[in-house]
Amino acid sequence: MRTITTREQLLVNGKVRERIATHIVTGAHGYETLCTSGYNLQYNKERVLIENCEKVADGELPVTCHTCFSIWQDVHRFKPGDFDTESGKGN
Repeated sequence: MRTITTREQLLVNGKVRERIATHIVTGAHGYETLCTSGYNLQYNKERVLIENCEKVADGELPVTCHTCFSIWQDVHRFKPGDFDTESGKGN
């Protein structure tokens, strides 16, 4: 079980909004979060930074990201028999 806590800044309507949130980490390549918004940098067409974040901590609980929690609840409804990764149909 991996988590990452980030300090996130978003530029919304010309104002910087900030939050600190703990996310569920799903990626093997670094810090991909379940909600996909936990550890990103994003620029608009004019190359103005509109989303920024910095890592504050690793492995902290509780998870405080509402989106991570909602996705986690949804995916836990699936059972192993609901998947077919062997037949090649998904290729």
